[in-house]
Amino acid sequence: MTITIRKVEGTARGYLAYAKSICGKATYFLHFQDTIWGAVTLHMFIEMLRSFFKQPVRVELSDKSVEFRNNEVLKLFEEQEPHLSKS
Repeated sequence: MTITIRKVEGTARGYLAYAKSICGKATYFLHFQDTIWGAVTLHMFIEMLRSFFKQPVRVELSDKSVEFRNNEVLKLFEEQEPHLSKS
């Protein structure tokens, strides 16, 4: 299983990590910030997938970024993290 990490366009420190399920019928994703708590959350996400699927997990950092077509979706993510500054 491969987890891909991409920068989120329009944010200072936003990233999206995602992985397709082994059967290909689902995609798991995590929005996180480039902070210590974001790193902890990413680690927990990786371990969750590794333990659930009982498969080796490879992590890739992509050069491509993610741009949400609807800015309201990005605002929903940001509202979930009100304690983070936008710097």
